[in-house]
Amino acid sequence: MIAIVHRTRFVIVTTLLLSLAESTHANDPVPPPADIKVAVETLRDVYETDYLAAEIDTRGKKGLALKLFEGAPKRKTPAMIFACYNEARQFAAAAGEADLALAALAALQKRFHALPVSLSTETVQALAQGPLSPTQAEQVSKLAFQWAQQALEREEYSTAANLGKTVLVLAKKALDPDLSAEARAFVTRSEALASAVETLKTKPDDAPANDRLADYWLVTRGRWDSALKYLVKGSDPALIQAATQDLLRPRMAKERTAVGELWHKLAKATTGERKRLYLERAWEWYAAAVTVAKDDDDLKPSERALEIERANPDLFERILHGHTAAVAAITVSRDGKTLLSVGNDNSVRVWDSATGKLLRTLEGHTDWVGSVVLGPDARTAYTAGGDNTIRVWDLASGQVLKLLEGHTVAVRGLALSTDGKLLLSGSSDRSIRLWDTATSKEIRKYGDESESIECVALSHDGNRVFAGSAVGIITVYDRKSGDVVTKFDKHGDSLVYTLTVSRDGKTAISGARDKTIRVWEVETGKLLRTLNGHTEQVYQVMLSPDEKHLLSASYDKSVRIWDFGSGKELKKYEGHRDGVQGACYAPDGRSIYSASWDKTLRRWRVPAVLGSGAPQKKID
Repeated sequence: MIAIVHRTRFVIVTTLLLSLAESTHANDPVPPPADIKVAVETLRDVYETDYLAAEIDTRGKKGLALKLFEGAPKRKTPAMIFACYNEARQFAAAAGEADLALAALAALQKRFHALPVSLSTETVQALAQGPLSPTQAEQVSKLAFQWAQQALEREEYSTAANLGKTVLVLAKKALDPDLSAEARAFVTRSEALASAVETLKTKPDDAPANDRLADYWLVTRGRWDSALKYLVKGSDPALIQAATQDLLRPRMAKERTAVGELWHKLAKATTGERKRLYLERAWEWYAAAVTVAKDDDDLKPSERALEIERANPDLFERILHGHTAAVAAITVSRDGKTLLSVGNDNSVRVWDSATGKLLRTLEGHTDWVGSVVLGPDARTAYTAGGDNTIRVWDLASGQVLKLLEGHTVAVRGLALSTDGKLLLSGSSDRSIRLWDTATSKEIRKYGDESESIECVALSHDGNRVFAGSAVGIITVYDRKSGDVVTKFDKHGDSLVYTLTVSRDGKTAISGARDKTIRVWEVETGKLLRTLNGHTEQVYQVMLSPDEKHLLSASYDKSVRIWDFGSGKELKKYEGHRDGVQGACYAPDGRSIYSASWDKTLRRWRVPAVLGSGAPQKKID
């Protein structure tokens, strides 16, 4: 049960976050309104005297709230549990009992997934109207502002503005002028966006409203996909022209180069953040032109792209700070918008890939986190590490939806099937386990559990299971029968850190402590080629989206791109101050991300000349 502290000590934020972190039973949906109504009526009947007292004074509200909160875990049905916690939340908030109200809210979030966001809003708004001390007001304001920013990200501008106004009230009670100024600016921006959205409902071509929304999505959020539809209806003719051509999504090199020229021209005519954004967009189109160029068509976009790369190196490297210990792994969503990282600080962090902004930190693991995979819809993430567990997260709420238990020692690797229905895990307890993601049930185990498993992979069709061990042996199993298909043992006795499989399932790539990357045939175990160059162990390998290139990360502090067909090294990225544990491609193949022992993430641009169909030469 969540501890409640009265009168002298308030642990509002800590209580709420710890409750969310310990969430292991959020498997129940919110009960139907009719069931909740019946449950509330039953509570009012059973606790009639307490409800009458709650109507009279604050003391009665506090007493009823605590009784319902403490009794909730003993109730037998989801509807009754929900009713107890929700009634406790409302009465505690009305009584000004901030710690109890937020603890009840946390208990609801812990037990029920897809909880209405309105409950959070109602709670902090009710508390803001009550008698809070400056310390209490400061703590509640942090939560309110966090929720306000999340509402803005969801495009719920009116909700964001209302929560921002609540923060203003709390800032006054907290005696914090800086918070008040920040909240006031937030409310002004949110209201302006809400007004623009309302205007466009009746006047879709209103230029000022389109300008306002374009500026928000482009400059503040870095989202071209959302900004372009507003830019084409804005007030700047040059921007309208560029955005219109951009939305046509041309396929030929000459037309793509022409779009790049429009953005390049705009970049030269402006300064600041917009200059950076326009240059970046111009480079994207030049790079896209290079990928389809033939003969002399590639000269102009190649030259333009290289010109931008050389003149603006800051566009092609971004450092993300936030982790407080080594970053172990990284992945990006299929739409390229969301970046996830995990590390030795026991945390899972969610980033906006366009801006590099840390959106939220998910806490719950009690030891290092070394593996992360994203569900196909980017709404669910799976993480695992040193606490022997696999956690399933709802990224929108930050809640743990499920806890997959069974491994008895650290979980070293995770792999998710293409359709998101199967999850594979490998552990130092020497087991390889397959899970049904819908039921969270373990389906089967593979192997003889003779060696520690360090990494796992699934073929794209889901028919083959791959497991790399601490003694250098990679075993391929038939997923359905569990039979061994083949073994690969060309890494000697070196621990195998990483595995990936080509889309057709015929070729696998592995990286190990022996500093090599090896490419081999899945059905026979035949070694096809060895990639040498790294001077320390190889922690990560990944194929580019078009499978023409291979990405690798090593403890030698470098990230490298190789030509997959020949094994030739094409590009080396250096800048991390310590070993690089994780790396991945963005979905469009034009950026890569890396995760390092130096506690940072980095985004690097893939040179335009390494695009599909471009000359394959080493880039310094």
